[in-house]
Amino acid sequence: MNLKKIAAVAVLLLVAVISFTKIAPWAASPYNHTHSIEETDSKITTVMTLSGGAAGTSATLSLLPGDMCTPIAEQLAELSKYFLVILSALYLMKFMISLSGYIAFSVLVPIACLICCGAIIFDKKNWYQIAGKIAFIGLVFFLIVPASVKLSDMVYQTQAESVNAAVEEYNELEIEGDSDSGFFNEFTTITTDTVDKVTAFLSSLLESLAVMIVTSCVIPVLVFVFLVWLVKTIFTANVLTLDNGAINALVDKLKKN
Repeated sequence: MNLKKIAAVAVLLLVAVISFTKIAPWAASPYNHTHSIEETDSKITTVMTLSGGAAGTSATLSLLPGDMCTPIAEQLAELSKYFLVILSALYLMKFMISLSGYIAFSVLVPIACLICCGAIIFDKKNWYQIAGKIAFIGLVFFLIVPASVKLSDMVYQTQAESVNAAVEEYNELEIEGDSDSGFFNEFTTITTDTVDKVTAFLSSLLESLAVMIVTSCVIPVLVFVFLVWLVKTIFTANVLTLDNGAINALVDKLKKN
């Protein structure tokens, strides 16, 4: 193996080491994703507030005698389950904000560099294609979560007022009843004004749930599907192998030298 091949292998190994020891910790550091994490934490707080509000209001309505508020209480209890799914999706997104970059630069990029080193040492031209694909997958994996968070935030900001309105309605919601005593009993009847407030809160909760599902679940899935389709299209179309002639010429030149 001539000096140029040795130099190329040394450079690739240096890139792998730098990617593993420097770039990966930088990509995984929460301080470099402050905005994304803050936005996700804000959504988590909102979801927990609405979920607790739905569950608490449902429990309070279930204490009332009669069946007048039973459908509303059951609907609110059902909505709290959907908010739990959204909360799980948000926590997963928060964890992946840092984890995706670490995996990309501590695993995929070094592996691509090592495969390139093997291609140079053992003269395996097709290994360059494998290394290029692995490196490209690492780049996509690194970009997928920030892209999802950014697009979700852009859509969420257009509907943030409706979600904040639901939170304000819950904070101002007071379930009152007509009773001789100061607490609910079998003689308590809920006031019409309270029914209207609970119904309005339920409507706002449904709208907020729809916004949260779209921004926290649907958009990340669509971004993931798009990037997977992009990778599949590139690999199927052999976009990464269009420069085979240039690669072969470079390898031949290295051999001659």
